[in-house]
Amino acid sequence: MRRVFHVTAFTFRELIRSRMLYIWFLSVVVFSALAFLLSILSFGEVHKIFMDLGLVGMEFSGLLVLILSLAVTYNTEFEQKSIYLQLAKPITRGEYLLGRVFGFFGVISLVIIGMGLFIAGLVIVVGGGQVPALFVYSTIFLLIEMFVLTTLGLTFQMIGTSMVGVVLYSMFTIFLGHCIGQVEWLLNQKLAPAAKIGLEIIYFCLPNLEAFNLKDRIYDPNLVLGWIQWREVLLYAFAYSFVVFLIGWINLEKREFM
Repeated sequence: MRRVFHVTAFTFRELIRSRMLYIWFLSVVVFSALAFLLSILSFGEVHKIFMDLGLVGMEFSGLLVLILSLAVTYNTEFEQKSIYLQLAKPITRGEYLLGRVFGFFGVISLVIIGMGLFIAGLVIVVGGGQVPALFVYSTIFLLIEMFVLTTLGLTFQMIGTSMVGVVLYSMFTIFLGHCIGQVEWLLNQKLAPAAKIGLEIIYFCLPNLEAFNLKDRIYDPNLVLGWIQWREVLLYAFAYSFVVFLIGWINLEKREFM
């Protein structure tokens, strides 16, 4: 675990030096401007506007940091061959990949939690409201989603042969993962057997990102999150991430660096 920690710390510092935290500051500025503008123009409760925009902004910021980090590190690790410096050390490729996942997730978590604290402050101080427990749960679910996507994105990085390909694969998968509800709807329709089999393959291969989406139900009084719901989400996130990680590990083991 010490070797994994060293890779994690190196990755975290690398991403911080690449000015990824500027995305957080930019997101805060844009979010604040939109929130105050809408609070002036609307007649609704101001704190609800802050929370709704804030959750969308948190997810967008996390995804933006992930995509840009994948692009930047692909360039430095694979095209500039700096991965040699890491793999030359007494470390397995699986430990290297696991450390990269934790390092990426650390920076993304820093951005999301920082923005979440800022939103909570706006809700309390400016909006005059209280932060509901579902806001906290939505943030935790978003962090779990980002861990799954981080593992998936780095697996694409191990498979991809170009920076553009890695970015496009990741963005396309994220988009389809949020459309999983439409895939479920199609599976319930009367379709040709071949089409249904194809949709079932797509359904099980794509990450079900709607399983982590609580921001649309933050004011739902009927929503109850018990141990069963938490267990299902955590087990799904762990199982999917584990399988994807293994795929990335196998591809990294087979990859030859010339």
